[in-house]
Amino acid sequence: MSQTPSTEDFLYAARRAEIASLKQLEVSCDLVIRATELIHELQRERGLSNSFLVSSGTRFSRELQDEMSQIHAAEKHFCTMLGRLPLGDSSLNSSRLFSSVAFVLHGLDELPELRQQILAQKLTAAQTTGLFNRLVAGLIHVVFEAADISHDPDITRSLIALFNFVQGKEYSGQERAWGLIGFTSGEFSNKVQQRVKDLQEAQIRCFDIFTEFTQPVHADTLRRIESSEAATELEKLRQMIARARHGDSLPAAMSEIWYSVCTQRIDAMQLAEKALATSLQQLCEQKIKQAEEELTLHTEQIKSLLSAEEPPISPLSRDPDGDDLDGPVVNVAAGFNIKLAQSVSELVQGQAARIQQVSAELAEARQALDERKLVEKAKGLLMQSKGISEEEAYREIRQAAMNGKQRIVEVATHMIRVADMLLGEQQK
Repeated sequence: MSQTPSTEDFLYAARRAEIASLKQLEVSCDLVIRATELIHELQRERGLSNSFLVSSGTRFSRELQDEMSQIHAAEKHFCTMLGRLPLGDSSLNSSRLFSSVAFVLHGLDELPELRQQILAQKLTAAQTTGLFNRLVAGLIHVVFEAADISHDPDITRSLIALFNFVQGKEYSGQERAWGLIGFTSGEFSNKVQQRVKDLQEAQIRCFDIFTEFTQPVHADTLRRIESSEAATELEKLRQMIARARHGDSLPAAMSEIWYSVCTQRIDAMQLAEKALATSLQQLCEQKIKQAEEELTLHTEQIKSLLSAEEPPISPLSRDPDGDDLDGPVVNVAAGFNIKLAQSVSELVQGQAARIQQVSAELAEARQALDERKLVEKAKGLLMQSKGISEEEAYREIRQAAMNGKQRIVEVATHMIRVADMLLGEQQK
């Protein structure tokens, strides 16, 4: 008959499981870092492709060819990291991460054909932007899902900060792409003007959340980027776009100035992104080291108590027939190690208290992720029912929130409830 595992056995198992979970989370964080590197290269290729197409192949041809060659390294590093993912993990969170990765891989498989069409000028700049946006959105979703599977509050906060920074940088890249379309063509339609404005507001939204969750040193880096000379020049060009009226003709040469200014700002963000990635890696390593040290300490402590030749004297083990009649009388079996029992009890209580604290901190950190899910679902409902863009859907939700003096997530939640109710009535 097999022996029932002891309390100590389960304590050890809990620690080992925590360490294994942290190590797997470290793999996911490494994947996130490779995803952000690939996103950056795709953003550059998107911008160059747009200018190449709008200028009928007369601008940025050489730079585009160079970028197509450089991006292969980022693709290779990303795909190499995929081999470290635990494909046997059947949890719901991992399922969503794997689905996001599958979507990205499908998009990467289609890249060679997309590039051929771009070089042959068979696509418009708007079509190209949409296709690149779709692939980049998939990669950003990988970052989001990695944050969603984290069960460590500190790592979760770091992932949320990184996710929002990457998302804000992507909106910056999209602004560069649409601005490049307008300047290269020599005019801005009302639709493109509004899209550029929406993308500017989306950046502010992401960077506000980033600042809330990141460390002060990284928040300071963002402030320096947004007060740099490139950011100042960008603001002047943004005002030029906002003032442009139908029929106004803008010099096509402004496209290169726009691209250069936007790229300087985005490249500075890329450096900040690398610093965030380094901090995330260091945090994972620190968490693993701390958990391993605590496991070793507890193991040695219990081993030391088990190796004692005889149990220490304790008031709990005194002779009930003795002279000392004060206090409770407890019969203790021979060889029972009181100190070991007390040590295990302290470990159990400490572990329970730590889990409770971590759970509270994790719930607080995950609120931002949960709210984003609701807003994204509400945007999706509007996009599907009205056939509008993501920016237009968010603008409607935001306007409804302003009119009703509510938070955006409250409006999104109400929209989802109404949609679910209508769906339920249709199914009756």
